Amino acid sequence: MNNFWITVTHTASKRLKSKAFIWSTAIISIIVFALMNLGTIIDLFSGDDDKEQEKTMVAVVMETEHEEFAEMLFSHETGEFFYVNYTDGDIESARLEVENNDYEFVLGLSGDLLNLEATLYGPGTDFRLGQQIRLDIQRVKETVVTNELGLNEAELAMIYSPVQFSELPLAENGDVRTEESHMQSYWMVYALVFVIYMIIILFGSMIATEVATEKSSRVMELIVSSVNPVTQMFGKIIGIGLSGFVNIGAILLAAYLGYLVSGEQFLDTMLGDVIDMSLIGYAILLILLGYLLYGGVAAMLGALVSRAEEVNQAIQPLVFLAMIALFVSMFGLNVPDATFIQVLSYIPFFTPQLLFLRMGMTAVPAWEIILILSILVVSVILINIFAARIYKGGVLMYGKFSFKEGLKQAFTLGKKEK
Repeated sequence: MNNFWITVTHTASKRLKSKAFIWSTAIISIIVFALMNLGTIIDLFSGDDDKEQEKTMVAVVMETEHEEFAEMLFSHETGEFFYVNYTDGDIESARLEVENNDYEFVLGLSGDLLNLEATLYGPGTDFRLGQQIRLDIQRVKETVVTNELGLNEAELAMIYSPVQFSELPLAENGDVRTEESHMQSYWMVYALVFVIYMIIILFGSMIATEVATEKSSRVMELIVSSVNPVTQMFGKIIGIGLSGFVNIGAILLAAYLGYLVSGEQFLDTMLGDVIDMSLIGYAILLILLGYLLYGGVAAMLGALVSRAEEVNQAIQPLVFLAMIALFVSMFGLNVPDATFIQVLSYIPFFTPQLLFLRMGMTAVPAWEIILILSILVVSVILINIFAARIYKGGVLMYGKFSFKEGLKQAFTLGKKEK
């Protein structure tokens, strides 16, 4: 047991003291801190804070004879557009003036109020601008029509007052998922599924690289003579996991400090309204189990190679599994109840992401959560036992990497070693 903790401490301290770890953690922390204060930074570099932003000029070619509509559109002051009555020609001449930078958009209006047609000519680089102009025209039309009908404020309030709509579950203790809660769960699950993928891939690659580097430098031969290979393998998995915990902790600390400096209250909103805190515990559990599952396989694959340059080739099957799980999760965000999502969530290599997806987006029975987690825990144990046997023989092997032959040879050597 003493050798295990020595291995854990040595692996974690070597990772924490490396320049690559320090610089990468520092740079990511600075970026996160800056993103938390992005608005403040933009304001610092903006020299026109006190100046009113100039409105975008829209040349309007009127082919409708409704004078009230035209007057209200040209006097429309809300929004970011300034509508100008173009009387120097038709649509084509107005479009030529846009090319000369006199205007930025040309709007052609034709027909009466019942059949009003609007055609917008613009660069087409941002669809939101067209939507805003369409809303401005719609608002002006509604105002003109209500004025012609002679409706008073009380009647207008009756027309535009929203319906008080609510949803209740059929069962007494049931739950109703509203659009708001669905979108909150959607973005939370999206973010955490991606985090699970990154942690599994990055730290799994670190484990494989660590083992392969020691083999290529022949340090492994000295270590094996004094430390049991299985103890060494699990010591490296835990040690790199601890260094990863420090890395994530530093990034979270930078995010929290950035939040304090920014003075924004969005974190309170996130914790109170967006993030379902009951899922955080499941996310942490699934990250740990997923890391142990993928980490054991990564250590096994790292032991099969003799040079660090071959690590990427060795861990490709593991990367493909994690990528498939991620892509299925991204697709499953829109159809979380699909049968194939439910089936794949039982497969251990897909469980960390897909079970969390299902729990965040749908109601998963407690018995099913327990069953799937039990399968995952048993799989972690069995796969790590198998990986330890391969690792025990693999660290003694040198030569050209071959996945199939390497597994056979390492397994045979592992059985001979005690």
